[in-house]
Amino acid sequence: MEAAPVVPLGGDALPASIMSLLRAEKALVQEIKDELRSIELVLDQPKEAPPTRRLSPSSKQRWRATVRQIIFMEKAKEKVQRAYGAESVERLQTSSSMSLLCCLPQLSRLDPDELAELNATARLQTFAPRAVVFSSTSAIDVVFVVRTGVLEARIANRVASDLLGDRLQYVSGDMLDPYEMLASSSELSIVAVIAADCYVFPRTALFKFEAHLPTTPLSANIQNIRYTDMESESFRRWAQETAGCLLYEAFGTSSRMSPQAFIREILLSISPELDVDHCIRCMAQIFLRLFAAKAVRFYLANPTCTQFLTKYASDDFQELQTPINFGVPGVVHASAMSFHARRAELDGVALDPLMYADTSSVMAAPVVNAQQVVGVWEVLNAPGSAPYSVHEVELLELAAQFTQPYLLQVGTKARHLGSVSQVAMDLVVKPRLVRVVTNASKVLLRCGLFHGDTPLTPSVTTALLKCVGDASPKEFHCLESLVFPCTVQSLPRAAHLKISVCNPARRVLAETAVYLFSFDHFFRSGTLHLALRPSLTLPVEFNACLLEDTHRTEQFVILDAPASTVQLTYRSAEMSWTSPTKMLPMALDAKQRRRLAAFEANPREALTPEDRDFFWSYRSVLHTTPAALMPFLLAVNWANRAQATEAYKYLYLWTPPTALQALQLLSGKFADPFVRAYAVRCLDSLPDYRLRLYLLQLVQALKCEPHHDSALMRFLFVRALKSPSEVGYALFWLLQAERHVPFVRERFELLRTQYLCHSGVFRVELYQSMYVMRVLESIARQVKAAAPVARNDTLRTALERAILPDCFQLPLHPNVFYAAFVPAKCRVMDSAKKPLLLQLVPLKHQGLATAIFKCGDDLRQDQLTLQLLRVMDDLWKAEELDLHLSAYACVSSGDSIGFIQVVPDAATLATICRDRHAAKAKRWRKLAAVKTALFGKQVFAQWLHAHEAAVQDDIVRTFVLSTAAYCVATYVLGVGDRHNDNLMLSATGQFLHIDFGHFLGHFKSFLGCPRERAPFVLTPAMVHAMGDHFPLFQTTCVKAFQVLRAHSSFLISLLELAMSARLPELHDRSIAWLERALLLGLSDGEAQVRLEALIQEALATVATRINHATHLLAH
Repeated sequence: MEAAPVVPLGGDALPASIMSLLRAEKALVQEIKDELRSIELVLDQPKEAPPTRRLSPSSKQRWRATVRQIIFMEKAKEKVQRAYGAESVERLQTSSSMSLLCCLPQLSRLDPDELAELNATARLQTFAPRAVVFSSTSAIDVVFVVRTGVLEARIANRVASDLLGDRLQYVSGDMLDPYEMLASSSELSIVAVIAADCYVFPRTALFKFEAHLPTTPLSANIQNIRYTDMESESFRRWAQETAGCLLYEAFGTSSRMSPQAFIREILLSISPELDVDHCIRCMAQIFLRLFAAKAVRFYLANPTCTQFLTKYASDDFQELQTPINFGVPGVVHASAMSFHARRAELDGVALDPLMYADTSSVMAAPVVNAQQVVGVWEVLNAPGSAPYSVHEVELLELAAQFTQPYLLQVGTKARHLGSVSQVAMDLVVKPRLVRVVTNASKVLLRCGLFHGDTPLTPSVTTALLKCVGDASPKEFHCLESLVFPCTVQSLPRAAHLKISVCNPARRVLAETAVYLFSFDHFFRSGTLHLALRPSLTLPVEFNACLLEDTHRTEQFVILDAPASTVQLTYRSAEMSWTSPTKMLPMALDAKQRRRLAAFEANPREALTPEDRDFFWSYRSVLHTTPAALMPFLLAVNWANRAQATEAYKYLYLWTPPTALQALQLLSGKFADPFVRAYAVRCLDSLPDYRLRLYLLQLVQALKCEPHHDSALMRFLFVRALKSPSEVGYALFWLLQAERHVPFVRERFELLRTQYLCHSGVFRVELYQSMYVMRVLESIARQVKAAAPVARNDTLRTALERAILPDCFQLPLHPNVFYAAFVPAKCRVMDSAKKPLLLQLVPLKHQGLATAIFKCGDDLRQDQLTLQLLRVMDDLWKAEELDLHLSAYACVSSGDSIGFIQVVPDAATLATICRDRHAAKAKRWRKLAAVKTALFGKQVFAQWLHAHEAAVQDDIVRTFVLSTAAYCVATYVLGVGDRHNDNLMLSATGQFLHIDFGHFLGHFKSFLGCPRERAPFVLTPAMVHAMGDHFPLFQTTCVKAFQVLRAHSSFLISLLELAMSARLPELHDRSIAWLERALLLGLSDGEAQVRLEALIQEALATVATRINHATHLLAH
């Protein structure tokens, strides 16, 4: 029976089938009671040494009620997710063959007529579980497209795999060409793992359009993709293993623990930022806690595979050496399989009895590399405990496979390793050749050593280098070595070398950069070839600079890094795992408390030498203050190995920051990999809807990761797979929006491809969305090329002829499916870029939906501004301040393309002024509208009354609250170009702003004079519409503003994280607008007085009404 994919609970109305599923609470409540039983036992059980403060009976009751509610919500969410998954399968099963064929990547170049001709030959074929789909004995003149189910490649009744041992499976949306596949292996057969449906069509019908087919094999789906670089391939293999773990998490069971909790701990704690020693220790701690183990040991085979070394033991058997065939590890090594036995069953095994005394059972799992056992995990149970079950052995096997990549850092017979901590030599680099396009006859090299944005040492510079020859690019040879005032052993893990090629006037001509430690923690030595770029600012750009020796890059630098007889690695084995250095207790004085408060309010506050000394010296006092973690880490001297080690210890001792505070640690200022991985672990507490709210910044933070495979990349992958509708869909389009950007294409494409690879039936839904986007982009180009009078007809004709899936999604709303466009009601708008106003038929809801498709406009700034508005609304609601803020959906889905939601039942303030005089002659209508914008006070109050959609008092209250929200938000964000066509009013009273092309103080001007002189838009007509509620407006503005001030650090951090998007109006200087607008230098009382004065200033600014009148006159 096919397992239903996991789909999250969305915000749309649930189908009746899901509602009936949720009403069946009896079994659900019983599960909750079972899970609470152990919690209640812990609460009620008397302790030998009771704590000084015990929970009161009422506190216990409230605590139990809270836990019960959380568990109920999680259980309900799981059931709804599975029901949504079943609906996705059902949609596929009821859709037509054309709905699937039109969106396949292999057929993307076929035109509508060719698709229709191919579709006419397709037929549906169903296969039972374990049925042979095709083999060498069956017909091979057809092509298969999987609709639902899973197919698997097998050779001689064995599961087939590629050269790397990965199973070859095919799921919804995959194409199989038997002719191609059997040509590679005549013994190959394709078998249905579960019940499967496939569309089958003649191969000749497909290859009739061979010129429009890809040159790669048709059967080469995204699961066949392999990467040549280590970090990308590492992420791919991890993603494959993790997808299997998540499937086990959803359907596995265990008597001792929740598989979900176990796998969550593994995925959160084990990341590529860890070295082998740290990985083993973290994994052992997880086993001790979750398996309730008496002892955990890890045995590592020596390079000759003759002995096991006890690499880690939680008991007294550390560093013990045993023969490779001795004890439980020997049994595992001989069989290459897991081992599971009770104590009495160990009598037949040659072992040391002392190592297995006082244990009721033992289980062990191998760590395999290149089909050879290189390590063994062993877990011993405590006496009297229930023996380990088969499910727990399976969990240990799942966890053991995550250890394998880290063992590549261990020395082998042919590879001897050393540690950088033992190398006291100076860091010396020797540039040999510079090849650059320039008019200068002489250049010099400036080399800097950095940790993030912070210089570790003063930069060093070469003498002027003379050009060799006159060819372009010019070549410059260097004979001198550059010595940095630091040693190799002092280098932090994230240290990078930046080289600037400058002309004699010190102007930078080109730059290159490289991390001194590779992805697998090895120090880069020997000759390095580095590509030169016009400029480099983000860590993601550094990786692309490292070239192969056989490269053909035009501009580059060749340099020699320090040589070593052995490979040097950055290891934590030398770190002391004891507690941090004990310090005498100290109290903070008034000045120090003020400095701490300043950093809590503004993460951009500059650290003075005095501040650095304070945060470092008082770490034993500050570690109980979560907000102090960020300045403490900035105060660490990462070039001092002892300080770095101490910082790591305090990192885990520190009171954990909230998820919102932890976001700050993902900015480019925090370069250390351990710190960034720690921040990701703190983010796991975010529920899906909040994670989606901050997803834009998290995707941008990927650009600040030093390598493709990182804790953040893995975190986003896992959360997207577990919640494809809530998180996965939004993540996909954020990645898709910047695929065209060269320096991030490789990283974003890696995550996007692996998500598509493991997203099951949801992959087809994404294929269909992408196909609809391509169709609309093509239509938009046709519309722009058409004559102005024929544009609407061109649009409608193209929509009528377009082949579309039976149902599809738009990037705006992940849980809404549409059946078709309504061509007769679609039109081309009058803007310069000719956006398309589209009417769509939702699949389930009544009525029509409206959206705007833009082609030629970069919507990323609008998307960011609207996201910040939703964040503000979330902060206000958390303080029980519901301001009825309406932030419409806006999604950038590619290179200057995207969608904008149309706000229903709303009109712009300019339209309200115009429509008020619709009965007048055309030549007088505009002048009357201008007069209304200047002097009309009742215009908005009368419009609201005429469009009364609820109780009038409710409408007015909604208008007051939403106006307060937008006045405060637009002032804080410095939103510009606020004419009355960018202000809207809905029939329910909601006031909102649209079109955020200018923000953070980038205001328009005319003849050198600013058009907007008021801090925000507030006119006498708006105040008149509030009636007697103007005092409510004022107090609401003050409350909303104080909430934003209280979260100033978080808001500033969101903008800092978004800077890597390289929006024209978002840079380091423009963020200062937010700092000034929040009045961070004033007390709460002073800020309130200042805001009340700004309200009066905005109301008294006549220039606002003049600006509105001028806009009406011009349009």
